[in-house]
Amino acid sequence: MSTGDESPPIAPRSVTSSARWFLGVPVRKQTYLNLLYLLLAFPLGLIYFVLLVTGFSVGVGLIILVFGLPLLVMTILFATQLAAFERLLADVLLDATVPHAAVDPTLGALDWTKQLLFDLRTWTGVAYLFSKFFVGLFAFVVITVLGSIVVTLLLAPLHYGNPNVGITLGSTVEFTMPELAFDRGGQSVSLDFPYSTTIETGEVISTYADSAWGALVFSAIGVALCIVVSHLFNALAWVVARFTELMLHGTRPSIITELRARERSDG
Repeated sequence: MSTGDESPPIAPRSVTSSARWFLGVPVRKQTYLNLLYLLLAFPLGLIYFVLLVTGFSVGVGLIILVFGLPLLVMTILFATQLAAFERLLADVLLDATVPHAAVDPTLGALDWTKQLLFDLRTWTGVAYLFSKFFVGLFAFVVITVLGSIVVTLLLAPLHYGNPNVGITLGSTVEFTMPELAFDRGGQSVSLDFPYSTTIETGEVISTYADSAWGALVFSAIGVALCIVVSHLFNALAWVVARFTELMLHGTRPSIITELRARERSDG
C-alpha cells in the first residue's frame, strides 16, 4: 500500500543526455575554470613553499633572540591568510564549498593569539599550503604532457610533412657488437666479427603525416583525445576540490573578515 508522500522514482539519464554530457566537456565553462585552477596550482604552491620554509626556518633559527618568536607568529598568521585566499580560489574556480571558522569579535589580543597558535585547523591549513606544491607539480606534469599531445594532434594539418614537428616517444639506440676474447690453454683468443651490428629503435608514436588526409586523421584523433583528456582534468580538479574542502574546512577567516565582524560588533 503506497502513501501519498512517496517521491517518484528518479529516471535514469538517457543515452542522449549522457552522450551530450560526455561530448560537450570541451565547451563547458567549468572545464576551463578547473584547468585554470590546476595551472595556477604549481606557481602558487612554489611561492607558498618558499615563503613558509623561509619564514619558519628563520623564525626557528632566531628563536633564542627576542624577535624570533614574533617572526614565527607572523609566519603562522600569514599562512592563515594564504589559506583564506585558497578557500576563495576554490570557491570561485572549483565551485567548491569551503566555509571558514566563526568569528568571535569579543576575543582579546592574547586569546586571539592563543587561538591562532593552538587551533588544529590552523595547522591543517599550513599542511595544505605545503602540499599545494606537490599537488601543483603533479598537475603541471599531467597538463603539460597530455596537453602537448592533444595540441600537436589537433594542429597536425598545419605541420604535416614536417618530420621535425610531432610527438616521438622513445629514442634511437645504437648497439655495436663487441669483440669477444677468452683464454684457451693459457693463450688469449679473440673473435673479431667481420662487421659491427647496429640496432636502431625508431619512433613509437609520431604525428608525422605526408598528406593532408593523414593529417586530418591525426586531427580527428586529437579531437577524441581532447574529450577524454578534458574529463581527466575535470576528475583531477574534483579530487583537488574535495581535498581542499577537507583540509581548509573551518580554517581561520581572513583579517578583513575579522575586522568587519569587529566593526559590526562595536557598532
